[in-house]
Amino acid sequence: MLETEQRRTFAALIDVLIPASDRMPSATAAGVADALLDQVLGYRPDLAEPFAEAVAQCTGKDPEAALDALAEQQPEQFQALTLLTAGAYFLSPQVKAALAYDPPPRTVNDDVDSYIDMLADVVDRGFTIR
Repeated sequence: MLETEQRRTFAALIDVLIPASDRMPSATAAGVADALLDQVLGYRPDLAEPFAEAVAQCTGKDPEAALDALAEQQPEQFQALTLLTAGAYFLSPQVKAALAYDPPPRTVNDDVDSYIDMLADVVDRGFTIR
């Protein structure tokens, strides 16, 4: 999807957006500029054009200054860039492992009795084509 130079520019931008912290990897360390970007672009093809325009606007510029200018002058492009970056970041296995989040078990709802009551009403009413 993206050319090598575009991916290099994107990698520089995303490390400004999501730098490494004590336990969380940076965006490039999490693989955001690689296959994960392609994956999220597959989920949101509507953002491909503003995303590509955002990367083109930032090519050859200081990443931090380019992001500031993009946010101020082209908010739609900035939003596409940041949304795809965040989405790809949280798809990363390294990020998921660093979060160490185990969702609580979901409770099972046993609704069989209510379904049987609803079906009994249907059976009592009978089959009628309207």
